[in-house]
Amino acid sequence: MRRILPVLIAAILLLPMWSNATSIKPAATYRYEARMAFLNAGVLTLDFDRKGEVYEFLGVFKTSRAMNKYYTWNGQFASKGQWQGGNPKTEAYLTLSKSSDDGYKVTLYGPKETRRMRKAGEPFETIPTPQGVDLISALFLSPDCYKGSKVHDGEDDYEIRLLNRKARAVKATERYYSGPGIQCDYEVRDNKDRKRRIQVALAEISGATVAVAASIKIPLLPDPSFRLLIADAGTLERAEKSSADVLGGL
Repeated sequence: MRRILPVLIAAILLLPMWSNATSIKPAATYRYEARMAFLNAGVLTLDFDRKGEVYEFLGVFKTSRAMNKYYTWNGQFASKGQWQGGNPKTEAYLTLSKSSDDGYKVTLYGPKETRRMRKAGEPFETIPTPQGVDLISALFLSPDCYKGSKVHDGEDDYEIRLLNRKARAVKATERYYSGPGIQCDYEVRDNKDRKRRIQVALAEISGATVAVAASIKIPLLPDPSFRLLIADAGTLERAEKSSADVLGGL
């Protein structure tokens, strides 16, 4: 019963969102291609809905066949919150993931406590509730550059600082969004005092402002990046196969 209770609590908190995801067409769906240099790393899909001040999203990330040769992270995550003063405030957050180094993991973030199961079959543990807003709401779905001081991934929080905001033209091939946008430059610091630079480009898509491009600066490694896809699924599958063929020839 101790293992089941946190899942039931999360289900109650996030029930409207899961219902929308399974029975009602979401207000908007955004699909991003993730890349590391020339490698297509996977696809991030966000089903987003907002009614008045209440918002919710269901996200899915799946690594590509090419990326699976090096590292795998497949997961679902859901968030529910409210807009306050034009900024998101996370009220409930759930992640279900499986990766090369963590195996199966569940994290349940709530207003009073956060629970985590590190491996399938293990009991849930209570961990300190992270501060701030979940990363996707803050960086991908905020209608302007995020100006808060903390973001989190459900279990760990990070200090974040907006360094610069400026208008820019987003230029890309026809598969991705191109057009006017706003560039947000951030510095993020984790609890080990490691710093990362994150750059996000926002633009208006069908009446809503969302991220159309994002990249993370990681020393000595290719910068992971995300771009909003305008192309259809068939084009994406061909691109993934092309990346796999390139790697196979190395």
